[in-house]
Amino acid sequence: MGRLWACCTDVDLLKRFLSMIVVPPRERSKEMDVSFDFMGTEPRSGKRYTQIMKENGDIWREAWRREFGDNMVIRTSDRLDPMVRHLGYESVSLTWSTKDALEEIITTDRQLVRESQERLSGVEVILDERLGPQELAHLNLARAIAHDICYGLEGVSAAVIPPASDRTRTAGMYDRNLKMIYIGLDQLSRARTTIDTVIHEIAHHTSGAEDGTEEHNREMTSVAAKVVERTAKGRYDAWLKDAVW
Repeated sequence: MGRLWACCTDVDLLKRFLSMIVVPPRERSKEMDVSFDFMGTEPRSGKRYTQIMKENGDIWREAWRREFGDNMVIRTSDRLDPMVRHLGYESVSLTWSTKDALEEIITTDRQLVRESQERLSGVEVILDERLGPQELAHLNLARAIAHDICYGLEGVSAAVIPPASDRTRTAGMYDRNLKMIYIGLDQLSRARTTIDTVIHEIAHHTSGAEDGTEEHNREMTSVAAKVVERTAKGRYDAWLKDAVW
């Protein structure tokens, strides 16, 4: 049965197939094996059935889009679920016997995260002298907060940050290797967005946790509480006097 589905080029039929292999299934069926080892090669062409599926990849991707929507990827690890959601997507599990073949055609959570990391590697640091007076004032406020709250941070810089995915924008970024926080240039126009962003990135530095996780959310709450407390005590008055909210 798996060989027949592998050669199918009818979008509606493939939609039905996908509904049967999702976990839990949307439609009941006998288990079908579309694994690499099970299907082998097609007798007349000598091609592996998985290669035929890849050649018909556009049809499979259209069936996937119609069945699950534009924002669904294949789950390979539930540990990646928070990051997938942060990037504007959701994950779906497939039966073990079909997952390997479909991963050759449909985007997986690992691929999504890897592509996001590649996008963010294109961050462009903006030197202070290229900033306007308001942007620089807000950046210096962020620096004061960051260096007051956490230890071991190398610095805070303005940057043009590529979107982390095609469904989200990126306000800020924390580079774990360099121990640097980058704040998007558009966030520096207002003190509120600057502070929101630097709190978010500080929490990455202090917790070591990824976006969307409980650990990161708890740490953001803790960092925000410290900022509020220290602001009330006048700790950042020297930088707040030039802030525009």
